[in-house]
Amino acid sequence: MDIEKLDIDNIIEIKEIRKRLIEHPDLLSMFEILIIMCNNRINTEKIVDRMELEKNEDIDNFLCSDSDDD
Repeated sequence: MDIEKLDIDNIIEIKEIRKRLIEHPDLLSMFEILIIMCNNRINTEKIVDRMELEKNEDIDNFLCSDSDDD
């Protein structure tokens, strides 16, 4: 996944929306919550995309049947 470049137009649009919602505190609050949720989602997706699976060698050795215990 490519990292999306920050678009200054988006920031300006968000500021404009906030200005218009200032007279409607409930809507402004909902908008702020939505922005927080979106940011969290984007950050979580980036973390998951960068995570690598770790190989657990202890389990591989445990399951190996090369010993005389058979």
